[in-house]
Order: sequence, then structure tokens, then C-alpha cells
Amino acid sequence: MIFRALQHGVEKLETVRKPRPSPFVIWFGSLDAFVDTFLVPGIQSGLFDPFELIDIVAAIRRWEKD
Repeated sequence: MIFRALQHGVEKLETVRKPRPSPFVIWFGSLDAFVDTFLVPGIQSGLFDPFELIDIVAAIRRWEKD
């Protein structure tokens, strides 16, 4: 009985420690898929500045990693 309680507690700790996926992973599968789906066509159409997006995507990647 005590063993089951300890095992349950360990399982709960393991699930809490898992990193939560970012919204980009939830919505698009990955940040790369978001970039390919939305940002690249925006760059090609002239809607987005490619030089600004390099910094923005780099910041999002750092945010996802941390």
C-alpha cells in the first residue's frame, strides 16, 4: 500500500517535470512548420521583412528552448 502511494507520487512528479510544448508545436507541429506555412509566403509576397523575421524567429526559438 505504501509502495503504491510512493509509486503514484513518483509518476506524478515525472509528469510535472516534463516540458510543456509551445503553442507553435501544439498548433502547427513545430516552429519550422509555422515558418514554412505562414512566414515564408509572407516574405515572398513582400508582406514581411526577411531581416526582421530572422531576429524574431531566433527569439522564439530561444523562448521555446528555455
